[in-house]
Amino acid sequence: MADQISSLSSSLLTQGQALGRRTLLGGMAAGALALTAGSRAAQAEIMGLVVVGSDGWLYPIWDEVRRFEMAHFQTTTKLIIDAVNIMRKAGIEVAISLTPSKSRIYREFLPKDFAWVPDADKRYEFALSTLTKGGVLVPDLATLFLAARKANPTTEYFFHTDTHWTPAGSELAAGEMSKQILAKMKLPANPAGGKKLGDYTKMIQAKNDLAEQLPPAVKAKYTKEYYSIRKDDADTGGAGLLEDDKADTELVGNSYTQPKYGYAPYLSKGLNRPVGLTWRVHQYGSYAILLEYLNSQAFKATRPKLIIWDFEETDMEGPPDRKDFWGEHAMSVDQFLGSVTKAVG
Repeated sequence: MADQISSLSSSLLTQGQALGRRTLLGGMAAGALALTAGSRAAQAEIMGLVVVGSDGWLYPIWDEVRRFEMAHFQTTTKLIIDAVNIMRKAGIEVAISLTPSKSRIYREFLPKDFAWVPDADKRYEFALSTLTKGGVLVPDLATLFLAARKANPTTEYFFHTDTHWTPAGSELAAGEMSKQILAKMKLPANPAGGKKLGDYTKMIQAKNDLAEQLPPAVKAKYTKEYYSIRKDDADTGGAGLLEDDKADTELVGNSYTQPKYGYAPYLSKGLNRPVGLTWRVHQYGSYAILLEYLNSQAFKATRPKLIIWDFEETDMEGPPDRKDFWGEHAMSVDQFLGSVTKAVG
């Protein structure tokens, strides 16, 4: 879709942001978004779908920090509360993993005219407080990440030229998620135990999705990034398949939860129990991904005691009926809640 677009005027910026969000995070090439010289976006050092920051940092254009859509956040948080209550009534505990945006944690590298406005700066806090007041367990990962940056200034929790967190970021989040789940939820012990993780292994990020969107001459200035991750037994054999059969906890999320960042194994270690994983590229949306799992044979075979449902901060602006966010996977609020109810029976 996006690769068929050669140019868009600045008046179509919003459409381009949504299009890029679905395609780039979906693992597909996104086309260049040509902007007129006098547009606001051109002033903000935007190249196509990429906001070019300082010191080699790149940001996705759809993480719009210059405005705040309160109505969308209100719809989304209410929906999550309703869905969590439906699953709880069916005997399934739910915890929300709300990943703070890269722009929030590394804001000092943003262009000066792509800076946070006060209303947008409060959006994570708004989602956190609303969900918490609604009885949902959602740890404050934003405060955690900011504190970790101060304590460990040489550790990078997001990639410079990619939308995703590093394994260090997922390990940090998994530790806090596990801690709060164990403290606030009464889960029976699982005799299978958690993942046994080895020493840190140095890896290279083969492809950085934001850098890939830059013109070739500019892209050449950005090198591939290295990261370290603790490998688990499933990386070297089929043991993971047997452990998944014993999993009574399921991580449901987007590409932040994909195996190469280690979130599920880190959660397994922290919770001391097997953790299954259902993930899809971001374009599916958190709602369609959850429904896919709830309607799967795995769910029917082994109903989980706990679902860890993953969202990004910017997802709070995208309730399930927003086609500009979720494309063909969009659905009405009633359709989503009705499908959850039917699936959990």
